[in-house]
Amino acid sequence: MSNTKENERLKEVIKKIEKKIEQIDGTVIANEQAYKDIKKYTVEYKNELDKYEVYNHQQNLSFIDKRNNFETNIRKKLAYLKETPYFSRIKFQFEDDEDVENFYIGRYGFADDLGQQLIYDWRAPISSLYYDFSLGSAYYESLGKRFYGYLKGKRQFEIEKGELKFVVDTDDTVNDDFLMNELSKNTSNEMKTIIHTIQKEQNEVIRDVKAKNLIIQGVAGSGKTSIALHRIAYLLYQKREELQASDILILSPNDVFSSYISTVLPELGEDELNQLEITQLVQPMIEEKLTVTDRQGEIDRIVEKPKSKEAETYLYKRSEKFFLSLKNHIQQLNNRLFSEDIIVDHQYTFSKKELEKVNNTLTESALFDRAKQLARQLSKIAPENEQNHIREAIEKELRNRLQITTSLNEYVNFLMLEKIPFNQNKNKIDYADLFPYLYFKMNIEGILPNRQIKHIVIDEMQDYSLLHFYVLDRLFPCQKTICGDVNQDLLTTEMNFLERLQTVVPNNRVVTFNTSYRSSYEIIKFAKRFTTNNALTPIERHNKEVELMYVDHQKEKQEKLIKIVERFETSAHKTCGIICQTWDEVAKIKKKLSSYEITRFGKQSSAMTEGIIITTPQYAKGLEFDQVILTDIRKEQLSAKSNLLYTSCSRALHELTLFILNDGGETDGHV
Repeated sequence: MSNTKENERLKEVIKKIEKKIEQIDGTVIANEQAYKDIKKYTVEYKNELDKYEVYNHQQNLSFIDKRNNFETNIRKKLAYLKETPYFSRIKFQFEDDEDVENFYIGRYGFADDLGQQLIYDWRAPISSLYYDFSLGSAYYESLGKRFYGYLKGKRQFEIEKGELKFVVDTDDTVNDDFLMNELSKNTSNEMKTIIHTIQKEQNEVIRDVKAKNLIIQGVAGSGKTSIALHRIAYLLYQKREELQASDILILSPNDVFSSYISTVLPELGEDELNQLEITQLVQPMIEEKLTVTDRQGEIDRIVEKPKSKEAETYLYKRSEKFFLSLKNHIQQLNNRLFSEDIIVDHQYTFSKKELEKVNNTLTESALFDRAKQLARQLSKIAPENEQNHIREAIEKELRNRLQITTSLNEYVNFLMLEKIPFNQNKNKIDYADLFPYLYFKMNIEGILPNRQIKHIVIDEMQDYSLLHFYVLDRLFPCQKTICGDVNQDLLTTEMNFLERLQTVVPNNRVVTFNTSYRSSYEIIKFAKRFTTNNALTPIERHNKEVELMYVDHQKEKQEKLIKIVERFETSAHKTCGIICQTWDEVAKIKKKLSSYEITRFGKQSSAMTEGIIITTPQYAKGLEFDQVILTDIRKEQLSAKSNLLYTSCSRALHELTLFILNDGGETDGHV
């Protein structure tokens, strides 16, 4: 099909979309009038209507309201389709069929008034042909069956405001020129959808409906967060009858990140998902009048002063060694239940061996419940009229053996035994102690798991410990999509975290993405020096070399920094991230650049903005900028492995500059 014919078809499709929009507008207007008429009637004749008529009118109003919401949502999709109806066309010949059919793929599906499918949703089964196969033999699956045939052509389009801007035929999933064109674009203050550039291996993960717990380990810029969100959109499409957006929750690191990703699902035609920070998620499960101290502030202090006493304690509480100590303590408490014989009324004796035997038959439960179950089982040997008395006596003895008042008190006792400090603020608990305490509460008093949430997306998995995941998996026993990069952990460098995570979160599938699409080849090649992940692979999109600015003193640094900022302001770039290693440096740089409009990103920030942003790695993580400036690099850092520098450098799409304190003999340069 020539470009002329493609243009003709595009115009024809847009006309039909416009016609559908007009129909919906007419329906909405009619519905609104009907709503007003019913409201007016019920007011005018309220004294004459019986309760059944009132009920019927209320039901009609509710139906019209829902119908209008439904029609309005369809209109939003059609308005988008009018601007960009589709992004690809595939030519497919079914096996044993002489005809070759054209299938156009877009963000949403669209059929005309006669039911002819003019556009297929990117999540439709047949659309997988576009993502999964080069030209030749191919198949797709639908309703448990495979449909075989031959992929005869793949064409990609760039359509803007209803105009055909770019057409390319390709053998592969995504034409290289098309992909580079997309990747070379500047950032925005919202995460973009990737439906027209999804790679084969990404598509396979997005369409995975079987994995209970999907763990995505992806290098910086590999699209892991986008893949996780697109997977949710796909699940909502495939499981429409059993899964709603309100059933899904995103565990987000901070408000800026929440805002940054918030538009992805709505742009894919789904409702926005609920997002919570981890302390907000578990707060309802703390019955005591406890509040959690400032999590972000706590982490900030640890990142800035990793050798402090607070950092030492914090990091130990994140460690697997500490987790094992918690387990051992609970086991010791459990062993107290059958530490010696129980004698009731000098008549009934229950030996240690008998207690242990019955204990081993009980289902996994909290210690207080276990004591009740033990007492109930053992009391059955007595006559029925004595069983209640025997049960109460046994349970009292078992509770005395445990010597536990509350889970929190027992946790504090445990810390004292371990000689670990506990910050005893009134009605407050440090974030570092929150999940160890919840582990105790689960195993001592018991916590009812949340079964309302059907799917959780846990982003930035490296921010959490094995204990976090153990507790979360048991308190929220639903399907999970877990994503992150173990090499972007700013707090620790624990070995084998991914392998250990698989033992903590069972029924899992792990996928790994090593190709970085975000940054230019030059930036990722430079960032690779700071990570132990030798598999990190840059995409062949070239741009400026990384710029190293060696400076002898602060005045020189200020002068050169101003020049770079001025260069940014006259460029086509939309965002410039100045990433400092400490908040003291943030304050100094902001003061030096006081004549420029700069947004400070920290724990109080709520949304991504364009322009110049100054922040630390903790808040830059997960975001991207057209240009990045690192202002306070020490020379020795350039030759050492550093998750902090790997994370910071990989925030840049097109340009990266590092300021390094010169100790003599160095000049400005590129690497």
